[in-house]
Amino acid sequence: MKLSELLDLLHVPGAVPASALASDLALITSMSPDLANTRLASSDPADLAAGYTAHRPRPVTAVVLTADEEERIAACLTALTDDVDHCLLIDSGSSDGTVEEALRARPGTRIVSAPWADDFSRQRNTAFGAGEGWLCHVDADEVLVPTHARRLRRALSLLDYLLAERDFVVSPVIADAGGPVYTNTQRILRADSPFRFRGRVHEHPYAPDGLAPPRVQVDVRFDHFGYLPETIEKRGKRELYVRLDRLSRAEEPDNPKWVYYEVRDGLTPAAPEEELQSAFTLLSAAADHVVPDAPGYRTERIVDSWSLLCELAVRLGEADTLRTYTGLLAQAGRTVEATYYRTLVESSRLLGRLSVLVDGITSVEPAEQPSNRHLMARLFELQSTLALAGGRYETVLPAYRKAVARGAGRSIPADFEALARLLAEARDENIA
Repeated sequence: MKLSELLDLLHVPGAVPASALASDLALITSMSPDLANTRLASSDPADLAAGYTAHRPRPVTAVVLTADEEERIAACLTALTDDVDHCLLIDSGSSDGTVEEALRARPGTRIVSAPWADDFSRQRNTAFGAGEGWLCHVDADEVLVPTHARRLRRALSLLDYLLAERDFVVSPVIADAGGPVYTNTQRILRADSPFRFRGRVHEHPYAPDGLAPPRVQVDVRFDHFGYLPETIEKRGKRELYVRLDRLSRAEEPDNPKWVYYEVRDGLTPAAPEEELQSAFTLLSAAADHVVPDAPGYRTERIVDSWSLLCELAVRLGEADTLRTYTGLLAQAGRTVEATYYRTLVESSRLLGRLSVLVDGITSVEPAEQPSNRHLMARLFELQSTLALAGGRYETVLPAYRKAVARGAGRSIPADFEALARLLAEARDENIA
């Protein structure tokens, strides 16, 4: 039986006996096809469940990079109490109480000094040879959510049991506070794995030939607080990332992902058009000249580059270019992003057309005569509705009043009342 078949049996009532195996299998949310096709030691779920009860898992070591993290490190380590056997701090020269707070929160934490050399991968790779079992890389500003305590240990124990002979990386879920959720995080791997982190920044593990490793995603979530605006500003993260992006690009000018990161990390919402155009030209050139069959280390951000190019095209008003990259996104399976950008450009076009229609009605107002007054009444009624739909709110009430003055507009109050009910409902939900 293949691992994918065992996972499928979870959805068949009674096919997998209630056991630790069944409950831990439910923590696996996805995996690479080659891992899913792994042949298991038995085709009998009951035999597999019995074997799992006697399984002795590898130890789990939390690897935390630190640099003046005294305000955050205790919460990070304390949350891992039930999930890791050891804690390893790779400290790049903290001058505050980081080490003392870590030892207070987790006595026995091992501290390894690794002076900062503008290279996050170098720091992470220090853990190989210093840690044992599973190496779980956790940032100091990340906290395992309380309801997921022990899930990490259970998931890794199961993967050790079912995939003992396979090399792969494990991705927990990382959720930015008030921001996006990341699933392809590649944070956990075995200490004897052949994979190593690469990249001065935005680092991921790769095989020696630069190929991306097989992956397993698990239902284990960490909340990340490092990208809150006040934290980014206080710690100078944007400036650091852009500097490391540029260093990486200088070292690997033929690697398009560094162009992507430099553009993504460097642009601000208020960037002027000239800067946006320059970024678009740079990124499109990099994304359009990818070496065929290049390893994942070079190609992993191509599809993300198309998404960022769509964002830039929207800000630049480049509708034709937007259609090109939304088509590529759709072909790559990123249908939500493709639909979003297509809808955005089409809705902008339609709203612009509505605005033209609203202004067109205003332009014919001087031509009103007693003989066409009834049509002008209906026109103003229509103008009020179109202005409401098109966001021309300053025109809604004046148009409505003109329609009423001419004996029309009876249907508009019902629209206003329906809108008021919707707004009140939205307000109540927001308060709740």
